[in-house]
Amino acid sequence: MQQTAVKYGIITGTAIVLYLFVFHLIDRELVLNPLVYWSPILVSVVAMRMVVKREREENGGKIAQREALKHAFLTYVVAYLIFSVFIFALFNFIDPSLVELQKKAMLDAGRKIEGLDFTMTIGKVLFQYAYMLIPGFFLSYMVASFMKK
Repeated sequence: MQQTAVKYGIITGTAIVLYLFVFHLIDRELVLNPLVYWSPILVSVVAMRMVVKREREENGGKIAQREALKHAFLTYVVAYLIFSVFIFALFNFIDPSLVELQKKAMLDAGRKIEGLDFTMTIGKVLFQYAYMLIPGFFLSYMVASFMKK
């Protein structure tokens, strides 16, 4: 049963990576745009809903909220693991100049950058990943609440 959630998580993570990479190809600065960077959450919600719906159908049209939450959250966890690996690769290998672009964008917005470390290390990416699991859990809970029967 968890295979469905993992499968949808891989598909969702890949879709998010492709989505961001297309924006990167169009204009590198778009990757740093908050609307572009955070919009994949909507893709995740759709995927979580699809997983719960499929699991519910396989269980005769009923699913407990706890089961729905488990499948929805696992989908999110896998998708954002793929997303985090991509962000690490993007900033360190694919386009390291994004760090300078990020500094410039912050300066243009009037923010102070003195003393800030813009390097994208594995530790920072793992922390960001763990931090992203918090809203992911709440989104999963909402999806599970709406989809339970």
